[in-house]
Amino acid sequence: MLEEELSGWKQIVILGLGNEFGGDDRLGLLAAQKIKQALSNTPRVEALTAGTAPENFTGLLRRLSPSHVIFIDAAEMGEGAGTIKLIEPYKIEKQPPSTHSVPLYMLAGYLEHELDCKVIILGIQPERLSFGASLSGEVESSVNRLVFVIKRLLSNLSEANV
Repeated sequence: MLEEELSGWKQIVILGLGNEFGGDDRLGLLAAQKIKQALSNTPRVEALTAGTAPENFTGLLRRLSPSHVIFIDAAEMGEGAGTIKLIEPYKIEKQPPSTHSVPLYMLAGYLEHELDCKVIILGIQPERLSFGASLSGEVESSVNRLVFVIKRLLSNLSEANV
C-alpha cells in the first residue's frame, strides 16, 4: 500500500513528529533519526525531526520542493500498541486535539495545495504517552519494522527512478 502511495516519487521528505519527553509520542522523532541514518546514501530522500511544530518546516519544504512528504507520528487509532497504519489526512479532522500547534490535516492540506506534493501520514498506535515515560517495547519494535520497510522500499524505488 505504501509502495502505491510513493509511485512516481522524485524527492521525498520524511518528517518525524512528536514530543521527546512524552513516552511513545517520541516515536516519530526516533523513526526519522533511524531513517536518516539508514538512507544517508540514498539520493533525493531527506529525513528530519520536526517535533511538535511541523509547520515550522514549511519554508524548508518549499526550498526542497518534494514530490512526497511523509509524516510519521503517534496516532490514537483504538488499535493494539505498535499498530502501524496509513492515515488519510481528511480522517484526522474528526480526531481529538493532538500535541501539534497546527492540526496535521490542515498542514497536510496546505502542503498539498501550496507545494503540489502528495502528503502521506503514517501513524503508530502508542501505548503510553505520559511525560517522562520510556518508549514501549511494542512501539520500538514497530518503529524498527517501519524503518526497515521504508529503507527497503525507497532503496528499491530509488534504483528504479534513476
